[in-house]
Amino acid sequence: MHVIFLILILYIIQGEKMKRKKGRTKQIILLVLIVEVLLIIFMLCYIQFRSKVVKVVTIEAGPPLTSAELFLRDKNIQDSTLMNMNSLDFNNPGSYEVQIKVGNKMYTSTLKIVDTVPPSATVVNQLILKDAIIEAKDFVSDISDSTAVTVSYKETPDFSKYEDQEVTVVLEDTSNNKKELKATLTVLDINSTVTIEAGSLMDITIADFVNNDKYNVSFETDLQKLDISKPTIHEIVLNVDGKTAKANIQVIDTTAPTATMGNLEIWKGESPQAISFVTNIVDVTSVKASYIGTPDFTLLGEQAVNIIIEDESGNKAELTALIIVKEDTQAPVIAGVVDRIVNIGKTVSYKSGVSVTDNKDELIDFKVDSSQVNLREVGSYQVTYTATDTSGNKATVTATIDVTDSGISEEEVAKMSQDILDEIMTEDMTKVEIAWEIYQWTKGHISYTGSSDKSDWVAEAYRGIKNGVGDCFTYFAVAQALLNQADIDNIGVTRVGGETHHYWSLIDCGDGWYHFDSCPNKDHKKTFMMTDAEVEEYTQMRGNNYYTFDKTLYPPTPLE
Repeated sequence: MHVIFLILILYIIQGEKMKRKKGRTKQIILLVLIVEVLLIIFMLCYIQFRSKVVKVVTIEAGPPLTSAELFLRDKNIQDSTLMNMNSLDFNNPGSYEVQIKVGNKMYTSTLKIVDTVPPSATVVNQLILKDAIIEAKDFVSDISDSTAVTVSYKETPDFSKYEDQEVTVVLEDTSNNKKELKATLTVLDINSTVTIEAGSLMDITIADFVNNDKYNVSFETDLQKLDISKPTIHEIVLNVDGKTAKANIQVIDTTAPTATMGNLEIWKGESPQAISFVTNIVDVTSVKASYIGTPDFTLLGEQAVNIIIEDESGNKAELTALIIVKEDTQAPVIAGVVDRIVNIGKTVSYKSGVSVTDNKDELIDFKVDSSQVNLREVGSYQVTYTATDTSGNKATVTATIDVTDSGISEEEVAKMSQDILDEIMTEDMTKVEIAWEIYQWTKGHISYTGSSDKSDWVAEAYRGIKNGVGDCFTYFAVAQALLNQADIDNIGVTRVGGETHHYWSLIDCGDGWYHFDSCPNKDHKKTFMMTDAEVEEYTQMRGNNYYTFDKTLYPPTPLE
C-alpha cells in the first residue's frame, strides 16, 4: 500500500513542477510521508495483536480431538493446548465454546460437531414360529454410529404369512441420517409358546408345538431340567429341519390356594391380621390374606370372619372362621413376696425372688413401695408391691420387714456358708448338683430339736451352722444361706393352716421353680426338687396341711 502513496507523491511532484509552486509541494510530500508511516505502524500492530486461532472449527462427530492444530492460524506454532476437551461430548452434535492456550495467552473459539454419516449395521435374517412377533432391531447387529440409533420397520412384516418375506429396516441416528437394510423373515407353522400348569409334571412333547408333518422338529433344550414349580417363561431351542428356532414354555398358575381356617381368640382392642386365621397354606407362590369387611374387634363374644386368600397369580379363595373377643378383668399375680427379717443397718433386696404373671400380658413390671421401712431402727414395717397390666387391672401385695438387732451379720454367715460350699462343691458341678449337695449337707448336719428363733433368719442360720440343732425354720435358714452364697435363686415358703408353722424353699436352678425342703420327715420321703403336684399329693397323704401354702404368692412349678 505504501507503493501507491509513493506513486501519488511523484504525481504531485510532477504537477507541482508544472505549477511551479515549490513551497506547497513540500508540504504535501511531508503529509503523505506521515500517512505512510502511520499505515506501516498500523499493519505491524495488526499482525502482532490479531488472534492466533480461527473463530470456528467444524468436525464430524466421533473420536475426541487431542490436538489444537485445527484451531491455529499458523500451523507451525508448537506451544498450544486444548483446555476443556474432557467436558465435551464429541458424539453429540452441536456448537461448543473451546479454550486454546497458545504460549501464555488464552484464546476462545467455537467447535461445531456435525453428524453427516448414516449408521451402519450387520443384517441378521430371522427364523421365527407362528404367533411370535419380533422387533425391527432383531434384524440387525453390530450397529455403528457416533450417536444413538433407532431401528424401525419401513413396513411392518406380516407375521401370519408362513413363507419367506423380505423385510426392510430403517436405521436412523439423532442427526436424522438414515440407512435402509434388507433382511429375510421366515415364519414357520409351529407354535411359539406352549403353556403348562405350575407344580405339574413336565409332559410337553413335540406334538404340542407342531401338529403337521411339514417339518422335522426336535428339542435341543432338555425340558426335564426346567423348573416348572413356579410361574415363569422358559426360552427353549427347537431344531427345525436342521435350523434352530426359539420357542417358549410358559409356566402358568391357574389354581387357587388352599388353606385351613382356625378360630381365633383375642382380647378386646387387639387387631389381628387376616393371615392370623390361616394355616396349612398350599400354593406354588406366596399367599396373602385380607378381610372381606373388617371385623369389629371391640365387640365382645363370637362373630364370623370372612377372609380372602390370594396368590401371586391372582387366584383367590374365600374362607370363613370365628373370632372370639374377650375382655381382660383379671389382675396380675405377684409371686414370691415374703416377710423378711433383716439386721439393723443392713440392706434388703426387695425384688429378689419376686415375679409377676398375667393371664394376658407376657411381661409386666412391678413397683415396690418401701418408703415406710427404716432399716436403721429396730421394728416391724410394711412394704407394698403393686403391678398393673395393660388392661388397667391392678394387684397389690404387702409384706413385713422385721428389723432386728441380733448382732450377727450377713457377711459373717456368708463366710461360714462359703467355707461349707468349698468342701461340698466342685467347679464342674451344675446348679442342680450344687443344690443337691446343699440339701444333703443341711439335712445331715442339723439335728431336729423342735425349737428355733424365728425372729431373725440370719441369726438362726448362724446358730444352725455353728450348733447343728434346731427345727424346720433352722433347716430353712441354713439352706437359704447356702443357696444365696451359691447364687441359686430361692424363695421362702410358709405353711398356711395346720397346727404349727412349717418353712421350706422354692429354688430355680435355671429350668423353673421347684420345692426344696431339707427338713427331715417321719416318712423319710425325699423332698428335693418337688413339683406343686408332688407336694399336694404328699400333703393329702400326710395331712395336717403339711405343704399347704398360698399359691397366689409364689410362681408355679413345671408340671413334672
